[in-house]
Amino acid sequence: MTQGWPPRPKILYAFQGTGNGHSARANVIIDELKKWADVKVLCSGVNHQLSIDHTIDFQLRGISFEYNVKGGLDYLKTIKRARFIQFMKDVIALDLSSYDLVINDFEPVSAWSAKLKSRPILGMGHQASFKSAKVPRPFKRRVLPEWILRNYAPTKEAIGFHFKSYDDFIFPAVLRQELLESKPVHGDYFVCYLPAYSNDEIYKVLHQISNREFRIFSKDIDVPEQRRNCLFEPISSSKFLEAMMGAEGVLCSAGFETPAEALYLSKKLLVIPIQGQYEQYCNAAALRALNVTVLKSLKEKYLPIISNWIYDGEVQRIEVVEDLGIVLRTEVLKRLKSPSKRLASEC
Repeated sequence: MTQGWPPRPKILYAFQGTGNGHSARANVIIDELKKWADVKVLCSGVNHQLSIDHTIDFQLRGISFEYNVKGGLDYLKTIKRARFIQFMKDVIALDLSSYDLVINDFEPVSAWSAKLKSRPILGMGHQASFKSAKVPRPFKRRVLPEWILRNYAPTKEAIGFHFKSYDDFIFPAVLRQELLESKPVHGDYFVCYLPAYSNDEIYKVLHQISNREFRIFSKDIDVPEQRRNCLFEPISSSKFLEAMMGAEGVLCSAGFETPAEALYLSKKLLVIPIQGQYEQYCNAAALRALNVTVLKSLKEKYLPIISNWIYDGEVQRIEVVEDLGIVLRTEVLKRLKSPSKRLASEC
């Protein structure tokens, strides 16, 4: 056998299934990886609503974050439903010996398995960017959340994605191809996606802005429901993209993918960090530096700020990764430096 890597290295792509951003990013990255690598997909977590376009070869429970109806991270519920014994069993049982590299998007089972078994792993995703001290943080850094960001899915090497390239290993956002090829227009309605809030909490505030229409995407309904100026719709990747394309603005939590998409499309953006979720506080700090409107919570007392944003809010725009294929081939292949034990055993 000739020394060097085979044309198609074997990669395990593992992503966190809590929330929808990881799923959206997985669709884009896996598409590119499969052009030159043999890819298996692992997903852990139970709180995502958007489907993934690829076969999931390993579906594990992992550790999912739980939320309350007021928009806050529910630590007690998260711990109660974590099933740590099953988590450790999955970590030990996961066989990584046949893969040349694990690419990990904040997925704890494969990360800890690779760490314990000394297998090659590369962190890739938004959370990976927080390895850099240059990434914006809230005024008061919190020791425990910073520790969780480092140790929830530990990796030594990383490729991060953020609103800006804050460090040399951090790239702009990765967006789905249909959005990059889209031609947005500016309509007279606003899109709302606040999955940590109940429909009633959202309606209580937004229906008071009676001269504006809101399309609200909700995980709690199966069919559309019109309530005055608020149209509640089931979660749908294609319909959400369509709605965002024609909206005047987007009101959402301070995650990464949805704000990045809204900014790329030059939509007005207002974000509300999920209470208790430190990563979203960090994102909010970064967005505030970009002159995006940030609220502490969705309450009636903030109606004047919401109204001001609707009528006079500024439109910002960010750059995104233009050629993901080149980035992945460059950053991933350079980490495949020598034949693995698997390849040596096949000679």
